[in-house]
Amino acid sequence: MMVSSENAAVLARAQPEIGQSAPAKFSSRRAYFQTFAATAAIRCFGIVSGVLAARLLGPVGRGELAVIIFLPMLLVPIGELELPRSVAFEASQPGELPAKLIATSFWLAVLLGSIQAIVLAAILPLYLPPDKLHLLYASRWFMLYLPAAYVTATLMGSDQGRGRFGRFSFLMALPGALYIVAILMAWGSGRSSPSVFAFSLLISVLLTVAVRLGMDGRANPFGRPDGELARRLLARGVSFYLPAVAGFVLSRTDMFILVRLAPTEAVGLYAVAQAIALGQIGAVLPFVQVGFAAVAREEEREGALAAVAHHFRLAQLAAAGMGLLAAAFTPWATRTLFGAGFSAAMTPAFFLIGSTALWGIGQVLDQGLRAAGHPRIGIVSNLAGLVVIVALGIPGCLSFGINGLAAASLAAQLVNLSILVGFCVAGLKMPVKTFWAFDATALKEIGAVAMSSLKRMFASSDGAS
Repeated sequence: MMVSSENAAVLARAQPEIGQSAPAKFSSRRAYFQTFAATAAIRCFGIVSGVLAARLLGPVGRGELAVIIFLPMLLVPIGELELPRSVAFEASQPGELPAKLIATSFWLAVLLGSIQAIVLAAILPLYLPPDKLHLLYASRWFMLYLPAAYVTATLMGSDQGRGRFGRFSFLMALPGALYIVAILMAWGSGRSSPSVFAFSLLISVLLTVAVRLGMDGRANPFGRPDGELARRLLARGVSFYLPAVAGFVLSRTDMFILVRLAPTEAVGLYAVAQAIALGQIGAVLPFVQVGFAAVAREEEREGALAAVAHHFRLAQLAAAGMGLLAAAFTPWATRTLFGAGFSAAMTPAFFLIGSTALWGIGQVLDQGLRAAGHPRIGIVSNLAGLVVIVALGIPGCLSFGINGLAAASLAAQLVNLSILVGFCVAGLKMPVKTFWAFDATALKEIGAVAMSSLKRMFASSDGAS
């Protein structure tokens, strides 16, 4: 594991081992294929479950389901304190997996999720308006989703760190598949209601927890946790968490400005533009997941930085390709899927497609730098982007409406990415050319990844037939 001044304080002490050794390298091509397949499956499961919820519950029931699940679903990405990434970093160290890591990370996730669930359950009567208090009981027991989701994500962090992306990808997609099965079973029994749908979602996550716990072999997740290891995991998680929170705030600021300044119709148009632009995110997230693990397991500084640049270049090609594809389909998608009344969403959609592409490759670089021991620059870059979107977005929205705000979002993500690249070039002395993806070598490699994925896909279909 590479040592830097920013992670030296949280280096591991020697611990007993459980015989689950990590290979020196893992196949990035295979990992990308597996995570891409899981991401595609998640999207498909989401579409199916969304259609079923809309059809079986109707507008009112679908709204009640949203109320029940809203707070836990919102809190998961910001309440886990980056514990899964901290566990992934710890698990990526060469040699055997520390025996206490599984148990310690399990109990940390249970504790973190339980505290947040209890607090949310207590404040729910204050949060829910009077016309929705009849959902209080269902909303309270759905808080069990938090510890279940945290346990799954945290234990999957050890899979990510060890390069076990087959298992990691399977567990990513499993809750969505189980949710659909549970919905269909409820439908078949004639018990379709918002509470039943919420219970089905909770059961799918609890079953995923059970499946994951059964995968650890000799490791005992219910064993006694290690206090020093727990402190180290939390300390590293917090160092990763601060740039993650800054990035989350930056990604949501445009909508906050819009709601405060624009009429409701403009908010609806902007939401459609966002929906079109966000469709490409699935092409970049595998690079974030695989790239972090690849960088974290490098023992030397040069190797870690080379891995950062390598996965950044691959993500750059994927983001550019998907961005151009999304832009080409925007006029058709706007008119056909949403209707002529949303034609004004077309221009902001183009800006937001560019913003989303820059956000995606910025995430790959930001996560890679965290894994390489440089998490603080992500705080600086995201805060700089936040300043830009506030400084340009407010006057832009007042003067040019949603077009001005979308352009400000693009400028903010460009500033964020520029600071990250500038830190690598000026602070880490990495050559500028290592961040340029559009050369023969990078194009050949991304082509090889695509061909490998297609071969695996056709091989799987041939085997099934």
